[in-house]
Amino acid sequence: MSPALPLSPDGETERVPGALLIRGDCDDTTWNDVLSRMGELPGMVAHSPGQPLPPAQGPIPRRLLISQDPAWRGAAPVDVSEALSGEDVWVPDLVLIADRGTTRDPALRPLTAFLPDDDDLYRFRVTPRQAAMTYLVTHRPGIEDTLEHHKECGAAEVELEPDESYEDWLDGVSEVMGEVLETATHPPHYRPPVAPLPVVTQNNWGLLVRTDFSNDRAWATLAEDVDRLDPRVETPEEYQPYVQIVDDPAFAGATPEQVMAIVRPNEDENEDEETGEEVVVIADHASMSGSDRTVLVVPLEDNVGWSFRLPSDKVRSMAANLFVGNNDLSDWMNQGSPNGPAVITEKERQAWRGW
Repeated sequence: MSPALPLSPDGETERVPGALLIRGDCDDTTWNDVLSRMGELPGMVAHSPGQPLPPAQGPIPRRLLISQDPAWRGAAPVDVSEALSGEDVWVPDLVLIADRGTTRDPALRPLTAFLPDDDDLYRFRVTPRQAAMTYLVTHRPGIEDTLEHHKECGAAEVELEPDESYEDWLDGVSEVMGEVLETATHPPHYRPPVAPLPVVTQNNWGLLVRTDFSNDRAWATLAEDVDRLDPRVETPEEYQPYVQIVDDPAFAGATPEQVMAIVRPNEDENEDEETGEEVVVIADHASMSGSDRTVLVVPLEDNVGWSFRLPSDKVRSMAANLFVGNNDLSDWMNQGSPNGPAVITEKERQAWRGW
């Protein structure tokens, strides 16, 4: 019999996206390390057995339900799936289990993951930081594709040999989605902003958010760069503003993780239309102080948590080409310079190219 999960709060009529993190077979050190790497994420709820689930809070409702009920020790995906099948139980987009495999690998702390709507309960492995960054974008329409991407990159299909246990098999698994984030020199880590940030509704073009207000002259030049007409491919009559600019002092000092968490897609757009809303571009301190005038490009789908720098005068071309589907973000990443990992390996470049 699986432990009970809390019911959805009374009056919660709209589905709340998010993730469920369960403490399975892992020790205290491992569990605390996992929580530390995930950060102080918005919508985190520590569940106590028998206690009701509080309503989702915030301008963008989402929920990270954390359960460390001792009854979950030894739990497998099928046990969690059984608990999620109960009537009126809140069902997350992603389930994460900290197990013995998490304990065995102190460098990556890989979590066993599965998607509740997957009838096969296909297991994949994802690092805590990758899980945290993915959680921040569970409200976006492309989350299903992002999670499928994680399944492919962190595949953990069980192929047991005779007399081999699942734990033995785990020891030989090498693929982990998000390895690059755990090994980065400056890994992404969400912390709450000092004051709540305004929600940005992204229209169907590129988005540039200013987070550094130290140099207005540099900003004016950069803002002109990012949406300048290219006479090689368009006339003044053909010009369209492909970049939506947010110049609001409320974002002063905001981190990339804080910005990506409050970007909401335009719900008025046709869901069947390709809008190119894959990224948010950030004008940070390096953008204002550097001589090469680059901006930080932060994906909102697939490899969320990654980032790379791109010359500001290429932003409009990137936005336009993503909008019409001429290329994908991996093409632009290869033109820019990595900002997250200390070194981009060929395996990691292939992960980008596989989008």
